[in-house]
Amino acid sequence: MNTRVRISSRSAVPRWVRRSALGLGLVVSGLVALVTLGTLVPAVPVLGYYATTWVGPRPLWYVAFGLLIAAGAVVAWKRGKRRTAVWTTATSAITAIGATTVLITQLLYAHAQNVPVSTADVLAVDQPTAPPDHVIGYARAEGRTLAAGLWAPRAEDSQGDKPMVVWIHGGGFATGSRNQREGDYRWLANHGYPVLSIDYRLSPPPRWQDASGDVVCAMSRLARKARLYDVNTSRTVLVGGSAGGSLALNVAYGLKTGQVSSSCTERLPDPPVAVAGFYPAADLKGTWQDNGLLGYGREITEAYTGGTPAQHPQRYRYASATSRVRPGLMPSLLVTGASDHLIRESRVRGLADQLRQAGDDVRFNAIPYSDHAFDDTYHSIAGAVGRNLLLRFLNGTVPRT
Repeated sequence: MNTRVRISSRSAVPRWVRRSALGLGLVVSGLVALVTLGTLVPAVPVLGYYATTWVGPRPLWYVAFGLLIAAGAVVAWKRGKRRTAVWTTATSAITAIGATTVLITQLLYAHAQNVPVSTADVLAVDQPTAPPDHVIGYARAEGRTLAAGLWAPRAEDSQGDKPMVVWIHGGGFATGSRNQREGDYRWLANHGYPVLSIDYRLSPPPRWQDASGDVVCAMSRLARKARLYDVNTSRTVLVGGSAGGSLALNVAYGLKTGQVSSSCTERLPDPPVAVAGFYPAADLKGTWQDNGLLGYGREITEAYTGGTPAQHPQRYRYASATSRVRPGLMPSLLVTGASDHLIRESRVRGLADQLRQAGDDVRFNAIPYSDHAFDDTYHSIAGAVGRNLLLRFLNGTVPRT
């Protein structure tokens, strides 16, 4: 008599393992749906920040997650697991529809701005590295050398009449590095714009005057030193993000009015021909009042100035570009994320309105479903929009022949 033994593949895996895996999958699907939903409602505390930070730069990933969860829902329906099927159907719908909304909205915004978006930008992969061509020291301060990295155009990307870009890194006035955006620096250099990304002194102690003084010092000394590397330094544009955007705007407007000092020279350099601030902390008192990112807003402004606006009102005014707005300033580009949880979009828009009321040339863009430092992810839709808006702005500073 032949005896057949049937071995069930299902019984090969202990029941507790299957149930644990199912439970984990249901929890993950719920979390992914919750995060995606938070992107659509960024005002929700904590969740809104993490949602826009995770989903905003890579919405296609979350569309894929939604479809994967939907596949699990189909299997659950076929096996008659009704409660599991209902849960995964709901979470997959929230994730896929929400992420698709973000993806399409960002793509439409890029199209409206005439910005080309590559496959890598949509996939949010391949973060480039591009070390500087040269490192140039420009000053000694408190026992350390302040330096700048130079990303120079190649021979085939000659500079011509294009201005030199002086880039000021972000980091809450306390952290950050001159190599922070090296992919952007090389990209601009490949379009003919030499980039000098500079060091400046960071908090602590309070640097409300030292940091801007270092930027002015760098502009004076690097103009002479960069010429040794065949860089035309006769015209400059200041660019920065977050704290760096604050410094770029504050120094540019201060040089135009003669109301800013250098940390190394008495003679001030010529004002830049233009300035660009990405999600800039241009109103330090406003940043302190908003107190974004669970208290981080007050932490950085108090460390930078040495106290509160009530304690040091003059320091807050000196370090805020909003206090320097007047007619006759150079063209300004302001770019921010529409869902910024540290420097609120309304603050940046308010500076743009203030500049317009003074009769100054300003361009303002708020990129949808994007948070603070949205361009940390180089290959992203928002990152591509930011880069191309800056390039277009820079191209507008080149004299027409």
